[in-house]
Amino acid sequence: MSKSKIYFQDEFRKISFGANGVNEIDSNGATATINADDRFAVLIAKGDTVFAFDNEADKGIKSSSSFTLDDGDVIYGYFYGLVVASGKLRVYYGN
Repeated sequence: MSKSKIYFQDEFRKISFGANGVNEIDSNGATATINADDRFAVLIAKGDTVFAFDNEADKGIKSSSSFTLDDGDVIYGYFYGLVVASGKLRVYYGN
C-alpha cells in the first residue's frame, strides 16, 4: 500500500509541518557551523542558546554575532550562516 503525501496549499504550511526538512544544530562543546547555502525559516531554542546568524528578511535584525534565545523561544525569518556557540537550535528549512 502506497502512502500519499500531505498536500500543502502554501509555503507557510509546508514550513510549519517540516516538509522542507527539520534539523538540530548544537555546539557540542565548541562552535558548530552548518552549510552556508542552507536557509531556515524557523529557529527554536532547545535550552538557552547563543548563536550568530544573517537574515534575508526585509525588516528587523539583519545579522547578529551573539544572539540569545531562552529555552523554548521561537524566531522566524530567512536565516543563513548559523553558528551555534552554546546550546541547541531546532531549525526548519525554508524553501
